[in-house]
Amino acid sequence: MDKKSLTSLFAESLFRIPDYQRGYAWETEHIDDFIQDIDALVEDKLTVKSHYTGTIVVYCGNDAKIMDYGTKRLKVVDVVDGQQRLTTSCLYLSVVFRSLVSKGESAFEREIPDFLYSGAICKLTPNNDTAGVFFDLLRMGRANTAAQSPHEARLVAASSRFQHHIDTQLAKRGTDGVAYLKELYHAVTQKLLFTFYTIEEECEIGMTFELMNSRGKDLSVLELLKNYLMHWVSRNTSASERNTLTALINKGWKDTYTNLGSCDGDEDQCLRIAWTLYCNHSPKNWHGYNGFKGDEYIPLRNFTATRTKVDTKSFISKFVDGLAEVSRYYSIVTSPTATNTTSSEELLWLTKIHHTGNIANFLPLMVAARRSLDSRMIVQSEYIALLKALECFAYRVFLYDGRRSNAGKSSFHRWASEVFTQSQTLSHVTAWVHDLTRHYATEESFNGENAAPSNWYGSRHLLKYTLFEYELHLLAEDGKGKAPHLKWEQLSDSTIEHILPQTPVDKSHWLAVWGQEEIKVCLHDIANLVLTQNNSNYLNFEFSRKKGLPGQSPSYSNSDIRQERKISGYSDWTPKEFSDRRKNLVEWINEHWKTEKGHGVPPLEVNDEADEDGVVKAGRKAPEEPASPSRSDSS
Repeated sequence: MDKKSLTSLFAESLFRIPDYQRGYAWETEHIDDFIQDIDALVEDKLTVKSHYTGTIVVYCGNDAKIMDYGTKRLKVVDVVDGQQRLTTSCLYLSVVFRSLVSKGESAFEREIPDFLYSGAICKLTPNNDTAGVFFDLLRMGRANTAAQSPHEARLVAASSRFQHHIDTQLAKRGTDGVAYLKELYHAVTQKLLFTFYTIEEECEIGMTFELMNSRGKDLSVLELLKNYLMHWVSRNTSASERNTLTALINKGWKDTYTNLGSCDGDEDQCLRIAWTLYCNHSPKNWHGYNGFKGDEYIPLRNFTATRTKVDTKSFISKFVDGLAEVSRYYSIVTSPTATNTTSSEELLWLTKIHHTGNIANFLPLMVAARRSLDSRMIVQSEYIALLKALECFAYRVFLYDGRRSNAGKSSFHRWASEVFTQSQTLSHVTAWVHDLTRHYATEESFNGENAAPSNWYGSRHLLKYTLFEYELHLLAEDGKGKAPHLKWEQLSDSTIEHILPQTPVDKSHWLAVWGQEEIKVCLHDIANLVLTQNNSNYLNFEFSRKKGLPGQSPSYSNSDIRQERKISGYSDWTPKEFSDRRKNLVEWINEHWKTEKGHGVPPLEVNDEADEDGVVKAGRKAPEEPASPSRSDSS
């Protein structure tokens, strides 16, 4: 191992980040830490001579590619570790170069090929199809196309953060700005030190990472698992098998990272789903990356008659392909779009489940079901029926009844395994989801709690979701299926209007038709609440003004929101109109989230109650004293 500066490191090779490595992952806090480290090298240059930045590990086989780079011929090496630090250093240095040149220091243009690019070839080529955006950022500080993935978005954000920091510093320093930029250049290129290590045999990558991990190296679970598999291959296969299995692992990880890069998901969560489907469905048996190293899965050396080396090698091949497949369906169900879903109905119900805010428990089952749909083991209607059942569970158990988010986890994971292995039909599992819903939130309790007014306003997520779904219902019923005027992403406390105001004015008509006890009981109930875009305009006006005349804005009667317009059909808003609207809303709620008849099979796993140990129900609260008006809800 050698310690090298960026200057000495980049003088020898061209660097390529393989697609089987994760893409650019640094967030704002990492970028800010990097900026502080560089600033310390500049501000404390008399006492701080250098800064150790971390390890760079590259793979350079005997068949390393040689490329023309300007007037030089350089070998191309794969970056095995350190890609985040190298990518960040290049982005920061590109901002420094542009700033220097803009200040008239054109001599620094000659230095650019040594660190960034020559012609259309970069010193460092990133992975996961981000090379084009990265090149644009190095040359111009902006991308010619919109970010297509989280990796690209993070590259753009990092470049922008660096530019903002340097612009701010130059504005403060005035005529000393050029000297500051030169110090930055010197700090990045000469004072950042990397421990550099070259691997000459690809199978050594796994052993290297096992050693680094044992010393506390911070790697993602997917990186750890991939390199453990590489380590296993190096110890347990012949030379003739090694290249084939190594290539299979690299391809599997490339596909996995590509799929994860297209969604808002989490690689730890994706790996856990793969574990649930391929290894063990019980939540208590998940031990992270270390679980895969157990003797029953991928033993390194303790082979037995029940888990031979041949068995283990076969499992590795199966799991690597399976992980890539799982990541594909995981990206769909966690980030559904019109292009990655099979129908508008699938997109609709996946979106609804996401809106409930409770999806983690369902993910293994959703992935298994989506795979079954693609494999034509089930038909679309069976898949949609499952999504509807999951949405109903999320609404009644999590949102309405206030159960912990892990309620029923053991059952959902077991059913995912059974659907995946085809030991149970999806229609049976869907029926059991309805059974499980009734176990936690019976029809009697659900309908009974809806019978009387309560504090819906105290459970904002439940309230917003219910009113939003009600708006979709009204649009489907008499709005010809139009899209809602108020989007889900726009919902907030300020978009919830109290029809009867929270602070009626003395001697107002409100207090003439509403008694204090009636106000206390009904004020925060769903029947007195409506979605709006004009909360701050309505204030505590009388109902006649809120309702408005035809053409008067803002008003209920002239609103683009269907439930507001429906309220304008009332001549006044008294306890009677409140009761009428409440009756209609409750009938709709009870019908909309009614469970379907199951098979009468007790659906609860023994571990489900343990999963939810110490449950604190956080559903709708009892009526309370009227809340003081706030800026976001001044009705």
